[in-house]
This record gives sequence, C-alpha cells and structure tokens, in this order.
Amino acid sequence: MNPIGNRFTRVIGSNGSQNGFSAASQQDLQTRATVPPPTVDAAGGLRPKLLWSGVLVLVLGMTQAAWAQTGARDTAVEPIQHRAAGAFPRVGDFEVLRGDFHIHTFHSDGRQTSKQRVFEAWQYGYDVIAITDHGNYRAYEEARPWADALGLILLRGLETGVHQHEHLVALGFADTYVPRDPHHWAETPGADRAYYRDQLEQLTKAGAFVLYAHPHVGWRDPVKWAVGEGHLSGIEVKNTVVGSGWATVESHGTWCYPLAFDWALEHDLALFANSDIHADRGEADQPVTLVLVSQRSTAGVMEAFRARRTVAWFNGMLWGREDLLTNLLRGLVSVEAIADPDNASNWVRLRNQGPVPLAARVSFADAAVALAPYGEVLLAGTTGNTLTIGWTNVWVASNQTIQVDHAVGANR
Repeated sequence: MNPIGNRFTRVIGSNGSQNGFSAASQQDLQTRATVPPPTVDAAGGLRPKLLWSGVLVLVLGMTQAAWAQTGARDTAVEPIQHRAAGAFPRVGDFEVLRGDFHIHTFHSDGRQTSKQRVFEAWQYGYDVIAITDHGNYRAYEEARPWADALGLILLRGLETGVHQHEHLVALGFADTYVPRDPHHWAETPGADRAYYRDQLEQLTKAGAFVLYAHPHVGWRDPVKWAVGEGHLSGIEVKNTVVGSGWATVESHGTWCYPLAFDWALEHDLALFANSDIHADRGEADQPVTLVLVSQRSTAGVMEAFRARRTVAWFNGMLWGREDLLTNLLRGLVSVEAIADPDNASNWVRLRNQGPVPLAARVSFADAAVALAPYGEVLLAGTTGNTLTIGWTNVWVASNQTIQVDHAVGANR
C-alpha cells in the first residue's frame, strides 16, 4: 500500500460527464502508482518515479454515496514518507511558497481522504494548499491537524459556481459562510436557486478570495460583474485535470488558458496554476502557484493573493507580472564576472539558486543557454556592471517573454 492508495475509480455521472456536471469532458483520468520520493526534474516538475501502474476501474452510474458504501476508501498512509526537495531563495522581503489551491477529496468527487491529501501535498513539496470540494468545506477541519503537524499552511476552500457555466473557487473564508446551491447559482434574481451576486457578496463578507477556475465559458457577464465589484480576484491559467478539454488551447507546448493570462493582466487578477486533482498525482509534472509572502501564515498568503504576488509555474515555464518576475529572477540567478588568470579571455558565470529550470539568451553567447535547477554555466565573454538576459521560458504576457538587467558581481 502506498501513501496515496493503490487504485482509483472514475465516476461517470448520469449525463455521461465526470462527477455529474454537464460541462465539456473533464479529463482527470490518472493512474495510481507506488511513489518513491519525488524530485525536481530537468523540466521543472515535481515528478516521482512510477514503479507500478494501478488497476483502472470504470464504474458507470455509481454515486458518491454508493462508492463510500463499498468500503474501498483507503485511509492509510505509508509509515515512511519523503518530501521533494527544492527550496527557493528569498526574494527581497518575501519568502517563496509553493501552492496548490484546487484539490478534491471524498467529500465530493475526489479519490482520497483529507489526511491523504495533506500527506500527498507534503510529499510533493507544497507549502500551502486548499482543499476545495464541490459545495462544502468539511475536509478543512479534518485536514487541519495534519497540516499543522507537517508545517503546511491550509486554507479553507470550496468550489461552486453558476448553473452550467462558471466554476469558482473560494479560498480563506470564515466558517460563517453557508454554501447554497453549489454549481447551480441562478443568473437572475427571484429564481428558486441562490442568486450568484448574493452568494459572491456573502463570500466577500466572509473574507473569501475567489478565483475563476478553468475558465472554459469565457468572459461572460457574471465574471465581468464579479471582477468589477471586487468579488472575483484570481484566475487559473493552468488546470491539469481538464487536460485538452474544457476549452483549453494548445499553446506554449501544453494545454492551458493563454487568454486567461491576458485577462489577468487587463483586469488585475492573480494568476494560478492548480491541479484540480481528483485521483492521485502520480508521476506527472505538477502545477505550482508560487506565492511571495511577507510572513509564512494563512494571513500572509491571503495578503499576497490580494497584492497579486502569485506566479504560475507549469510545464517548465513561469507566467506572471513583469515587475514580480523581474524581482524573482534577480533573486534566483546570480551573475558573476570571472577574469581569466592568463588574460586570454573573460568569463561570465550564471548560477541558478532555485528549483526552476531556466532558458536564457545572452547577447554574446552563440546559442541558447539552459540553466538547470541549482545549476551553473560559464560563458566566454565580457560584460559591464549589468548583463541583460532574455529568459525565454518566463512569460509576462501570452505572447511576450521577459528581459532582465542583472547586476554583475566580481569573482570571489
């Protein structure tokens, strides 16, 4: 038995869609695996090695209650757990935390217990998570003691939304919020279902930070209103579970939401790369939302959200705001001039002090430069007090990568 179970079930709703929702196909089909310690690989993912493929069971028409009654829930965890390495350096006054803010358990259509989700997140190197089951936050109280014991920050969360349209994730709210008609909010007042504006106002009063999950139905009026009124403040640019479905676009070497990146910049939204995990994480690269916090706490994370200090890290790329990424890259990469003792030539050393693989273009280099996590390269050439580097896997808009002027230190 491994820490996240040894098999999983995909539940198909009566309408043929996963977990019973009527939106386009949600591709969360994943294979359970025995998972040794994950590491940061050359592509920048948190990737454990896959040793054993699990048994795939397709259960048609089984309700969540029926699934619970089968007794198939595996609540145990292995007696030996390993955590993925890969710390970030501080960036000025901020500590860089790894987060995943879209996670499901048995309290909705997930395949793990609250405890398993906490152990799994710890194992994969996350620092802060939110369990966001559909329409309820029962997992929070179950998971909190384990999160506290392992040093993880846990936010209260849930997923809800407008009937047959937008899915919204609410984070960090007080337990005074009482969910109504999750995923069935009405778009007009006076209906027999909760009105979406009333529900968003109640979430705001409870202190929630709300983000637009897998934005598959575009920029409709409910989103425009919620953003304009300050009730919706974040958006997913990457959601792993939806795969190539749910109106994703094949772009930047993966399936994602590049338009959501542009919307985030235009409307001042925080960017998120989340897993939306239902089954086990397996060996696939994991998305990460980097959060730059002034204090390592729930309050610190919520403050960073509201200050828009988030960066989406997925598929070996960083997506974010230019000023934030400039500071992050200056913190990650040191540049050092090295004088040749024979005076024949000069060298420049680039050192990556973090877990993100970086791809660079330097004016005096003949080719692209790959800078592995915690790696360094020597380039033959000379530079002044600053060196301008084009980082070709770091994006500040859906069609633009970043250039950063790095201070050059002397050889020590």
